[in-house]
Amino acid sequence: MLTVLCVRYGNKYGTDYVERLRNMVARHLTVPYEFVCLTDDQHPIRGVKTLYQPSREYAKKWWHKVHMFDPGLNLPGRILYFDLDVIIHDNIDKLVNNLSNDFYGIRDFNRKFVPKWDKLNSSVMSWMSGTNADIFDNFIKQTHAAMRLHGDQDWIFQQARARIKFWPDAWIQSYKWEIRSRNEIDFRLKKFKETRDVQIPKHCSVCVFHGDPNPHDINDPYVLDNWK
Repeated sequence: MLTVLCVRYGNKYGTDYVERLRNMVARHLTVPYEFVCLTDDQHPIRGVKTLYQPSREYAKKWWHKVHMFDPGLNLPGRILYFDLDVIIHDNIDKLVNNLSNDFYGIRDFNRKFVPKWDKLNSSVMSWMSGTNADIFDNFIKQTHAAMRLHGDQDWIFQQARARIKFWPDAWIQSYKWEIRSRNEIDFRLKKFKETRDVQIPKHCSVCVFHGDPNPHDINDPYVLDNWK
């Protein structure tokens, strides 16, 4: 059994982001799965299993991502997690096939500027249900210490560094840094200079929109064709 999981707390992203992720997964995953959203919103979304947890009122809502590793969630099988601000445009079976019991994530996108960078980006991850509970347990015990770090991915990497493996860089790319260039961003408008000439590398299946701009800010044909 495969669980495709996302997390939505607060109002930074609307339910449309969950619906679009649901649709992209349906178009590009052929392995049987259940789509689940861990959220503080009890309103149902068609085709999505709501896993409700009240907000812990963290100052930064991204800390709720650590709750994915709570063994009490009782999620079955392998878990494949996506941030809501990703675009899936090609088959993603490779993200879950032949992983045995390993914990996988993205080699952080600072790799663009520091080739030997070996830290985690947590936008896409996969692990076996019931494993990595220490990430959650230690967070509950050391919440204030954890929050001295920049974000959830730093905590996850600190706790699980010895067992995290990285997918090939080519499979999951930064839209802002690897597909486009940050020099093309107008940060005042949170937009890229528009172009019809965006080229996606052959083996890339997922583009990650970390930081600004978000997918709804962009009018590139690549985004309009896939983020729906």
